[in-house]
Amino acid sequence: MQFRDYFWTQGEPWRGLRSYLFPRLLRLLHSALMCTVRITTTGFPQFVPYLVDKPEVGALFVLWHDHTLVPLHILRRRNIGVMMSTSRAGQMQAAFWGLYGWPAVWGSTKKREGIRALRQVLTLLKDGQSFGLTPDGPKGPRHHAQPGVVFLASKAATPIFPLAVVASDCWQLSTWDRYLIPKPFSRVHLHLGPPLHPPENLSREETEVWRLKVETALNEAGDTARRELSQGAMKGNLAAAGGTAPA
Repeated sequence: MQFRDYFWTQGEPWRGLRSYLFPRLLRLLHSALMCTVRITTTGFPQFVPYLVDKPEVGALFVLWHDHTLVPLHILRRRNIGVMMSTSRAGQMQAAFWGLYGWPAVWGSTKKREGIRALRQVLTLLKDGQSFGLTPDGPKGPRHHAQPGVVFLASKAATPIFPLAVVASDCWQLSTWDRYLIPKPFSRVHLHLGPPLHPPENLSREETEVWRLKVETALNEAGDTARRELSQGAMKGNLAAAGGTAPA
């Protein structure tokens, strides 16, 4: 792309410049925020085998749509794929995530394009590519899992890892997902729950059962993350007071 293309795109002045600068400005703000928060994790060692150069099959880790801001930073440049909408907002988001080394597969809420994207993700999973998905995205309902992640895990014979994020102090946007942004100098905990293994050749009724299991696992991961965050705060307060934390 020539330099002038950043300043002009056919049909709309400055659109190219905006598409170039906005993701980079977001990255600057996001990186500055991540430098201030104190992040702890539990459960991640079980995911390490899927971060090697070429695992036999990829894995799916799933999280609610409002929980993506911190994992974007923690799991950067791990070659974990994401599915992005072909809309202008989706393309902007893909450019932002791409700066952190998250490759995108293009899909949309349209049935034909969505099916094509699921097939592409399925092929990449079988080839060893792991993916991070938001089962309640891209438009909700909030914290209601869609069956697509169960379909992918069943067809690819790959595990689903539920991931939850909690913060001691945060903003929640007035969007449909109440997007979570940790406040500067807050404490953040990420918990990766035990994997789910949907069997192959699920019926429609069995798919619904496993969809509910994904929802439950995500909610349980959130409960565990909140407990870990609370216990971490208690240990920190005891240490500051010169006491000892319970075993």
